[in-house]
Amino acid sequence: MTDNQRWLSSKYLAYKILTNLWFVGAVWLYFYRLFITDRQVGILDGLAFAVGLVAEVPSGALADRFGRDKMVKLGQILAGGGILMQAFGSSFVPFFVGQSIMMIGVAFTSGADEALFFGKLNFKRTSLDWRKLVTRGSQVALIGALIATVAGGWLHVVNPRIPWVLTGLAFMSSAFLVWSVKEHRPAKDKQKLFVELREHLMSIKVGFAQFRAPQLLLYVPIIIIVQGLFYAAGWGLLRIVLLDRFHFDPLWGSVVVATSSLVTVGILAIMQKYAESMSEKRVLALISLGAAASLLLALADIGIWGYAVILALYAGEHTLYPFMSEVLNNRAPEDYRATVLSVASFLRALPYVALAPLIGYLNMRGDLEYFLVGWALLICIAVLLYLLLKKKDAQIRIVQQEVDIGVRVPEISTEP
Repeated sequence: MTDNQRWLSSKYLAYKILTNLWFVGAVWLYFYRLFITDRQVGILDGLAFAVGLVAEVPSGALADRFGRDKMVKLGQILAGGGILMQAFGSSFVPFFVGQSIMMIGVAFTSGADEALFFGKLNFKRTSLDWRKLVTRGSQVALIGALIATVAGGWLHVVNPRIPWVLTGLAFMSSAFLVWSVKEHRPAKDKQKLFVELREHLMSIKVGFAQFRAPQLLLYVPIIIIVQGLFYAAGWGLLRIVLLDRFHFDPLWGSVVVATSSLVTVGILAIMQKYAESMSEKRVLALISLGAAASLLLALADIGIWGYAVILALYAGEHTLYPFMSEVLNNRAPEDYRATVLSVASFLRALPYVALAPLIGYLNMRGDLEYFLVGWALLICIAVLLYLLLKKKDAQIRIVQQEVDIGVRVPEISTEP
């Protein structure tokens, strides 16, 4: 590894820490409940995430065309500003406006930040250096999140607004951290607005088209259903609804999330150590089926044993991420990498636009079981589709390799 790669790697790790200092991670719902109902929270989340969703894919195309470094800086400033706006709000409207600004900021950075560091580091595609760095990044991010979550639970008792202020400042700080990470792009001739708009829309179209190609199509069920569930648990209502279901108060809920983070750091350390021997297919299937099992376990009134459910969802999200990052970055075309990653983020967040109001409504009625059973079934279907498409993809690659090395593929006789 060169000196420049070491410098960029350290920047990446510090960036991951700052953008995961979610002091509000286990208490945000309790803060909202001081001013609005759970049903309003579900509507708020659904609408705000829809705004972020609309910005998701265009932001990736903008990053590919005008600079990933610019989009990352702008995105983190918007995300931090939106969080600070909510910190001083006391009703639905400022919460909605702040959450929407935050989600637009998150949309601007998602895909662009990974594409920026992946391109600047320029690791060999045949190596596992990127996956190892992402795994290490997840570890340090989880340690930061652990400290922030526990501190946020305690600070919520002192003053419910303090965790929000600290989270907003952390995000804004990350923009200044990466200020020196610049992407050098060749100068382009000035074009008319119509031409720019047409090319921008074409970039978005190409980004979606990549997921219809065999090399990425097989991951769509996992992205939408499995990562969609983790998105609802990590970013949305589900985790705190489950903490409430298992009778954890804000402080103990923070401890549960923090210790889940600590255990996940250990799991990631094992994954990094044995990276060369870990099969993508087995890991994805195991994580997915573990998530389905945790949803079914949540049907029972198991009290503190509900910790196992929270841990499974938390660990599943962060252990799946390095594999999906490696796959998407390696299989995406260079010129459209940020767009492809943004489309993946779009697909991952898409279910939650409908799930947020649904989870809030079902939780108020005491009927969350319908969601738990239904989504567990969808995960099983997604795993089956992934395995079938994976087998087909392997067959296509074998044929392609034979063609590339000039081996004639024998024709199959149709005669008896």
